[in-house]
Amino acid sequence: MACSLAAASAQAASGRGDPHVFRVLDRRGTLVGYTVTDNMVAREIDGTWVTFYVHPAFGIYDSDAIYFHYVTTDCTGTRYITHYSTFSEGTRVGPKLYYPTDQHQLIPRSLRVAHGSGPDGPCYPVSDIPGVYGVATSVDVDSFGFEVPFKAVQ
Repeated sequence: MACSLAAASAQAASGRGDPHVFRVLDRRGTLVGYTVTDNMVAREIDGTWVTFYVHPAFGIYDSDAIYFHYVTTDCTGTRYITHYSTFSEGTRVGPKLYYPTDQHQLIPRSLRVAHGSGPDGPCYPVSDIPGVYGVATSVDVDSFGFEVPFKAVQ
């Protein structure tokens, strides 16, 4: 799927657009990303295809919180976030968009909830349930320079 999106994105960028792929643009015509679903777009960020939710009138959806997972029992060391699909799933929390840049089969030992406003929550122990996680990477949403409203165009 990532390869087909990349190919479709390349076609759309070259002007030979796929009729099923829409570009989402901001008010000034800046590319926000390529549609994946009605309210989800994919965008390449520093070489990683990242999906995130958008709303035409409000911009990138702000979830207000994210779970950071750790392989230590005291929430120290590398922060990981879940990696559910072939794309890196982005989650906006306040001014930052977090996304995993790689994939690891891990068994987290603790987690912490981070909020967009205020300090991070306490460290909690977690059960030994393996999953796929990636190193938590972030980008400032303001660095994109988007202006609402957003609209989809072919």
